[in-house]
Amino acid sequence: MKALVLAAGCGRRLWPLTASLPKCLLRIDGTTILGHQLRCLRRAGVDSVVIVCGHGVDSVRQHLAEDSADLAVRIAFNPFYAIADNLVSLWTARAELDEDLVLLNGDAVLHPRAYQLLAAEVSPCSLLTARKPSYGADDMKVHLEHGRVTGIGKDLALDRTDAAAVGALRFCGPGLAHLRQELDQIMLEPGSLGRHFPAAIQRLADHGHCVRAIDVGALPWADVDTAADLEYVRAHCEAFCEGTGLGHGELEA
Repeated sequence: MKALVLAAGCGRRLWPLTASLPKCLLRIDGTTILGHQLRCLRRAGVDSVVIVCGHGVDSVRQHLAEDSADLAVRIAFNPFYAIADNLVSLWTARAELDEDLVLLNGDAVLHPRAYQLLAAEVSPCSLLTARKPSYGADDMKVHLEHGRVTGIGKDLALDRTDAAAVGALRFCGPGLAHLRQELDQIMLEPGSLGRHFPAAIQRLADHGHCVRAIDVGALPWADVDTAADLEYVRAHCEAFCEGTGLGHGELEA
């Protein structure tokens, strides 16, 4: 099984920490965000990973030369990373949508069991979600109907918000072709450079394709967008491997 990690962004809200390296290489206890992701993916049955890079690509290449978590890892470069959002990163890597895969944001820190929940899915398109007491402007909000995603976006109205997307999806079988088709179409539209890839998920739902929501329940998760997010993950690092046998020693880079 393959994983595709979108990690090309500049992480400007975390500068100066990300001035010379991408968010995925920020340290969280004994490893990096990417190191944690690779080990969790390996435990979930993933054997090959493609990382879409841009800002700090040489740092990622060096990091992987030192530690790839015993996975076959390749880098795909997004030359538009400085002027575009992650929809373009996914579009530049559309040739990798050739087999069942897990799609992951490069700044997502998830409990290992969340990966296992997703890897076990066989639906054409599945999205990890979590319910929260309240939702903020940065949350990728989700509207659900009978377990299906019918609305997704940061600007989704709060009275239609049922959960937040946690930055990980799975595509299988026909879901891959449908995603490629929507990516090609959305890239023809004005403003596509500034859009997040969930815009393509919204189009899948709008066109009648089932996007299944997988609730992570009480499993911890975080998107590392700000210094406060990073501080939270560092302060609660043990919770992201608790109860799995995945300890600090196994996570060390």
